[in-house]
Amino acid sequence: MLQTKKISTLLFFILLIISCKTVQEKDKYYFKKEDWEDVPINEGENKKETLITSLENNIKWLSKKSNNSYFQLKDIKFTTESYLCSSKKLLESLQNSENILISLKNNFDIYKVYSNDNQDILYTGYYIPIAEASEKHSKIYQTPVYKTPQDLVSVYLQDFNPIYKGKILRGRVLKNQLIPYWTREEIVDKQVLSRKNLEIAWVKNKVDLFFIEIQGSGLLTYENGKKKYIHYSSQNGRDYSPIGALLFKEGHLEKSKITMQSIREWLERNPNEKSRVLNYNKSFVFFNLENDGPFGNINVKLTEERSIAADQSIFPAGTLTLLDFKMPPSLKAETNLQDLQPEQFRQLAFVQDTGGAIKGAQRIDVFWGEGSSAGEIAGVTQQNGNMFILVPKNVCNP
Repeated sequence: MLQTKKISTLLFFILLIISCKTVQEKDKYYFKKEDWEDVPINEGENKKETLITSLENNIKWLSKKSNNSYFQLKDIKFTTESYLCSSKKLLESLQNSENILISLKNNFDIYKVYSNDNQDILYTGYYIPIAEASEKHSKIYQTPVYKTPQDLVSVYLQDFNPIYKGKILRGRVLKNQLIPYWTREEIVDKQVLSRKNLEIAWVKNKVDLFFIEIQGSGLLTYENGKKKYIHYSSQNGRDYSPIGALLFKEGHLEKSKITMQSIREWLERNPNEKSRVLNYNKSFVFFNLENDGPFGNINVKLTEERSIAADQSIFPAGTLTLLDFKMPPSLKAETNLQDLQPEQFRQLAFVQDTGGAIKGAQRIDVFWGEGSSAGEIAGVTQQNGNMFILVPKNVCNP
C-alpha cells in the first residue's frame, strides 16, 4: 500500500514560500454567466449515444458521493445533490429524444471561462496506445511495466493548507528525510527497482510504454490473444519534460512538425539516441493492471470525445463542460485518416481525468479513444478555443 507520511515543519514553510505561484494562478481566470442563446453548441443525433454513455457513467460516480458534498469553481458553489438531480433530468430528456438545448436551459446555467490576460484555452488530445506485451521477461519482451513501489511517499499538501488543493509532493524517505524519488534514467537504465517484485507485465517496445506513460493508460495485447489495460497508479514526483521540446531545441524537428508520430519516427531512426532522449523526461509513471478500461483518475470509464483531462484543483472531477474549438486544418494532411474533415468541435464533455502536464485553467486534454486512428487525431490536436462550465439549477428543490 502506498505510504503517506507527514512532512516536517521546516519543509512545510519551504512549501509555503514556493506556493505563491499557486495562489497567483487562482487570480488568472474567472467565470462569467452567459445567455444560452449566445452559446455555440453542436449536438446532433449522430453523437447522442456517446453523450448518454458518458452522462450515465458520471451519474453513477456522482451517486457514490455524499449528498452534502459540493462542487466549487472559484466563487461558484453547488451541491452534489442538485448536480445529480439536473443530470438525471438531462439524461431522461435525452432518452426520450427531447430537444437537448431546451433541456440544458431548464436544468443548467452556463458560464464561460475567461482569463485576465485574454489567453484562450489550449486544447490537446490523448488516447489509449496499444503495446505488445508478455507476462514473462524474455529476449523479445525486455521492458518492465512497474506497479507503484511501497517506498514511494505521497504527501497531500491540502492536508496542511487548503490553498494546496490538488497538489501532491512525492519522494522517498532516507535517514528520516523526504528526498526526491528515482529518475527515469535510474529506474529504466540503472534498474534500481528490479528484483523487487514490481513487474506487472513486460513490453516489446520501450517507446510504446513511454507514450503510454504520457497518455496515462494503455492497452496491452498478448500473444495468446488476451488483452489487458494498464492505468495510471502513481508517478515518481519528477516534473514532466516534453521530449519534443528537446528535439526542437537540438534542431532535429521543426516546431510545426512536432507530433507523437514524428517523435516516434525520429526515435526509431536514431536508436543510439533513444535512451538519452527518453531520459530527458525524468518523470516516470507506475501502473495498475486491469481487465477493463480505460478509466480516468476518478475510476470512471472514459468515453471518446466526451471525457477530458483538466486541472481538478480548478475544474473539479465530474464537472460538465462545453468545449468550443476548431479541429486542426492539418488533420487530413498530417494523418492517414483521409475521410476526416476539419470541423468546429462544440459539444459537451465531463472532467473525468487529469494529467501531469495539464495545469491551470487554460489547459484541457480531450480523450479521442483507443488505437492508432485515435492516436493520429490526438497527435495533431493543439488548438486554441473557448470553454464553458455548466452549473445545475436547483430544479429539484425550487
